[in-house]
Amino acid sequence: MPQLSDPNFERTVVLVCEHTEEGALGLVINRPTPFLLGQIYGGQNIEGEGGADEPIHYGGPVQPEMGFVLYEGPDYEGSVEVLAGLRLGTSLEILRDIAREEGPERFLFFLGYAGWAPDQLEGEIARNDWLVVPAEADLLFRTPPEDRWERAIRLLGIDPHLLSQGFGTA
Repeated sequence: MPQLSDPNFERTVVLVCEHTEEGALGLVINRPTPFLLGQIYGGQNIEGEGGADEPIHYGGPVQPEMGFVLYEGPDYEGSVEVLAGLRLGTSLEILRDIAREEGPERFLFFLGYAGWAPDQLEGEIARNDWLVVPAEADLLFRTPPEDRWERAIRLLGIDPHLLSQGFGTA
């Protein structure tokens, strides 16, 4: 929402991937960086060119050195299902398969994540800091990153141009 003053989250769309009593973990899905996945391959001794021209996405301010792959495809060791058919993994094996063109065809690679302590995200939602939108894979894979914020808001039937910094409570 416009009143959220943290620059890490201004006009962001965050896919909440895990939400438990211990807190929440999400990925910012609309902030590609100018860096490409092939640059990660070199640093990790990954051979192949598959996906090398895909952008690296800013996943959030927590642990920016940690990589995540959000993908449609088979189960890799340690991956978790986020939505039906959509998985989140951290295994280098996923990147190796992508580089060899044997891995998931639809994927996004992220560095860092957004994290919340227990009850923190619930408090932010109660303060109207966030709009909650049902997750859908098309928003990730068929909508360009620069259009995801507006598209997510429109999924609620809201014109994003009508959002203001002021709000009330009922």
